[in-house]
Order: sequence, then C-alpha cells, then structure tokens
Amino acid sequence: MKQPGYCGWDIGGAHLKVARCDKNGQLEQVIQLPCALWRGIEELQLSMQQALRRLDCDRDIHAITMTGELVDAFPHRRAGVSAIIDSVSQILPASNCQIYAAEQGWLTPEQAKIDWQAVASMNWIASADFAASQVESGLFIDIGSTTCDLVPISSHQVHPLGLTDHQRQISGSLVYTGAIRTPLMSLATEAPLNGTRVRLAAEWFASTADIWLLLDKLDGAEIQDSSADGTPWTAELSRQRLARMLAADADNASAPTWDLIAQWFAEKQLQHITEACLQVMTLYPLNNDSPIIGAGVGRFISEILSARLNRPYIDFASLCQSQSAAADHAPAAALALLAAKQLS
Repeated sequence: MKQPGYCGWDIGGAHLKVARCDKNGQLEQVIQLPCALWRGIEELQLSMQQALRRLDCDRDIHAITMTGELVDAFPHRRAGVSAIIDSVSQILPASNCQIYAAEQGWLTPEQAKIDWQAVASMNWIASADFAASQVESGLFIDIGSTTCDLVPISSHQVHPLGLTDHQRQISGSLVYTGAIRTPLMSLATEAPLNGTRVRLAAEWFASTADIWLLLDKLDGAEIQDSSADGTPWTAELSRQRLARMLAADADNASAPTWDLIAQWFAEKQLQHITEACLQVMTLYPLNNDSPIIGAGVGRFISEILSARLNRPYIDFASLCQSQSAAADHAPAAALALLAAKQLS
C-alpha cells in the first residue's frame, strides 16, 4: 500500500491542478484536469474524483487553495468559498484537509468557511512563499492561462501589494492577462493587415493561445482549453481565428503575415505586463541583480520580460526539483512542498 504523503490542490474556475509529494517532500506527480466550475459545483466533484483515481492519494494530507470562488456560478465570493469547501469535504476526509490562508497559516475546512476572506484567491501567495524560501530577493511572476501575478521578494520575505484581487488589480500586481484564455480584443483595439491598421471585432474570435502557438511558444497538443471556435489548436486554424478578429479570412494574407500579426498582439501583451512590473517596482525597488522568477504555463513570457528589464532569470522548475510540470502549476506544487515541511 502506498505510504501517505502530501497533496496540493489548486481549485480554479477552469482547471484543477494537483501535485503530490511523498512523506519526504519528493515531488512525484503534478497534473492538471479540466474543471469548468462556472457550469456548476458538480464539475469540481467529477474532476476531484478523477484526480484521486490517477494519484491514489486518498490517505494523504491535503493542502487546498482556490480561485474558483470567483466564477459566476456563485452569487458572491463568500458563497463560492463555502460551496467549494463543502464539495471538497464530501470527497476528502475533513480531518486530513488544511486550507491555505497565507499569513494566517492553515485553517480547517470549517474555520475557512468562517474566515473566507483569508482563503479566497490565495493560490498566488503560496507560490511566492515557496519561491521566497529559495531565493533571497527578486520579482516573482506567475503567468498562467488567465492571469499574471507579480510579487516582490526581499530578504526571503514576500511583499504582496494587497491581498484581495481588487487591491492587487489597483496596485498592478494582478494583471488579467494570461498565455491561453485571454481574448485578443482585450489587448488592443486595432491591428495591421497588409499595411493598413484595422479596427478589431469586439468578439471572442481568438485568444492569446493562438498568438503564442503561431510564435512557437505553445504546443497545441498540450493546451487543455477549448479554442474560441471549438476547433483544434493548429497553426492553420489559429491563423483563421486571428483573421476573424480583423473581419478577414486566413487566405487574405500569407502565413508569414499572420505570424507578424500574432507578434503584434504578443507585443501588446508584453507591454501590459512590462508596465505592471515597472509599477510594482516603483513601490518595491529591487537591486539590479535581483532576478525575475518565472512560473506558470506562460513563464516563457517572464523570460522575455527579464531580458527587457535587464535582469537575470530563474525558472520556478529549478526550485522544484527541476520538474517542468511543477512550474506550470506552481501553486499546487508549492502547496504540496510547503505542507510536507509545515504539516508533518
């Protein structure tokens, strides 16, 4: 029988990420499953049951964080936290569950329902906390499928610019842009085609996954999200989705031209995140040799930013036993590793 270990669960609105390490803190598996929580809480239950079958982790200590309380299936965030915790408690033994509460440490499921603001959308700080335990100073950047989190680190301590999503959006430390799900219409109002700037359609015809796929930064076979039109993630189909943003078809321009248009949108996204980095660093200036620490499926963007900001780059995977999947799903991996240290 497998010895009990530690599982980190990051419950999002579109995905469920789970990482497992053994009792000695050695990462064994990191997985991501689709979890369309906006369709209803039963989506979470199905995804959790699938994760348990794959990881065989029923007897583990379970460390849990969430952002799924934000989906519009819930009337407000408090109801979302409560529904998620109730759902978790139906599947996992409550006595083995600890809810991550950042500065407050770990809470039982019932405590977390009462002190819901301490646990709502705290997955980003779990990743930053783990990074701070490994790196003395730097700017931690986690770019996932949907959002980008920026957290300054100095003297092995995190310095969050607000704890709620609302506060962090004001401070620039939460940017609602990601490597996969972000609609292109949120990045620009126009784009060039055959030498002329064209106003964009205000429709979700294409997303950032299309542009980064065309720029060879994403592998279409590894993208779990559906495309805007539901067709597969191929370069040909991404060019057609991109063309729709300009009220055109892919055969209105050559493939290299569409790739240049993808680069236009990539530049707009890079500008948004670069500006946020500079905003954050005006409050917490870093030494010139302080690195960018990149996590998330979009950490290739962080590596580009490190060159723009003239800083060294550290991949989160190098902090997590060199496992790329741990860097892709940093909060889940960080929770499992923190739990192994703090809940043993």
